[in-house]
This record gives sequence, structure tokens and C-alpha cells, in this order.
Amino acid sequence: MIAAYLRTSTGKQDLASQRALVLAWARTAGVEIEQIRWYEDEAVSGRTGDQVEVKRLLADAAGVPPPFESVVVSELSRLGRSMGRIAERVEALAKSGAKIVLCSSGTTLDYTTLEGRALTGALALAADIEWCLMSERNARGRESIKAHGIKSGRKPTPIPLEAVKAMRAGGQSKKKIARGLSVDRNTLRRFMLREGIP
Repeated sequence: MIAAYLRTSTGKQDLASQRALVLAWARTAGVEIEQIRWYEDEAVSGRTGDQVEVKRLLADAAGVPPPFESVVVSELSRLGRSMGRIAERVEALAKSGAKIVLCSSGTTLDYTTLEGRALTGALALAADIEWCLMSERNARGRESIKAHGIKSGRKPTPIPLEAVKAMRAGGQSKKKIARGLSVDRNTLRRFMLREGIP
């Protein structure tokens, strides 16, 4: 059995390109699609520990007998964006006997060998540095936008004032009004406070 782990960092990304890489690797390696168990985290940062599916993968990999001969990812940074987290996860998978396959480069990491651990460390460091550089670029971009007086962030959600007043006068709760207008409750609460609606 092969495990495939896919992760995107934002809602603007999708998993299609990673899935295509894994499927291309499977065809080349002679692995049937039915032999692949998929784990997918969408719009979850690799810097935090909030990836539900990678936790499920690690728990499944620790089973007896170990179910996976390999864990396939498009690149090592999918498992995390910090050296420590990547090393921790690769080591846990290695303890189960699984090798890590990086299908974008065709590299197989065998963490049980000195060379495999060294390569894993180098790739984890690269993922960590890449994340730091992206963060710095984003911070500079935000500073530049702010310096030019340009507003950034999400556009405010339009809320019809008269509809809210009428619904509230009709005795509807804030929760019901928010649901009826498809607006977040906290956004509606702030809007009503600003407009003086009880």
C-alpha cells in the first residue's frame, strides 16, 4: 500500500497539480491507483501543526503491521515548512518502515541511512528558508502598499441596512438575520453596533 499526502497553503490553490504528479509517478512506478490511500489537507499552513490529514497519515502509518511501503508527496515542503516539523514527521514515517518519495524530483528518501538523513535535512532546510523568504517578501509588499496609502485585505461585506432593520423590528435574532443574509455573525454584530441597531 502507498500513501499519498497532498497539502495546499491557501484557498486560492488547489490539489490538482499535486495529484497529477502523484498519478504520473504511480504510472511510472507501476503502482495501481487502487493501491494508493489519499490524505489531503486544503488551505492549511505547513508552519502550524493544524494539518488534520497529516496527523491521520502518521497515526495510520504507526499501525501494526505498518501499512505503507512508501509515502508519496510532490515535494518535502508538503509535510511541513519548518526543519523540525519535517524531520519529526519523516522520522515517524521511517520508523514505520516507509520511504518518502518526492515525485516532483523522483527522489526517494530512506531516512534509515546516513545519506537519506543528510538529504532530508538539506531539503527541510531549503523548505524552511523558502518559507522565510516568502514571509519577508509578503511583509515588504504589505509595507509598500501601506506606504502608498492603498487599502489591502478583504473588501467589506455589503449588508443591506434597511433589511437588517426590518428583520430586527420583526423580532429576528442576530443569528437568524446573519443566516438569512449569508453574513458572518461577527460581521453582522459589528455592523449593527456601528449603525446603532439593538
